[in-house]
Amino acid sequence: MNQKADASDGRMRARTWTIAAQFYDPADYGIPDLPEWVEGRDAEGRLVFADPDSGEAFIRAENPTKIRL
Repeated sequence: MNQKADASDGRMRARTWTIAAQFYDPADYGIPDLPEWVEGRDAEGRLVFADPDSGEAFIRAENPTKIRL
């Protein structure tokens, strides 16, 4: 998978989507729809979410943690 050098942009988008979705319709604020993605691991073993067409990773988790809901 291709890796993007600066992941801070993705973290901010994820936070914005989460907050907006909890209280309003994100589209009301010009926030784009959540993209489609595939899940996998990169060369370093990190969990990644990537664009299904290009394979470019847009979210990475070095040490993901399971949670109970």
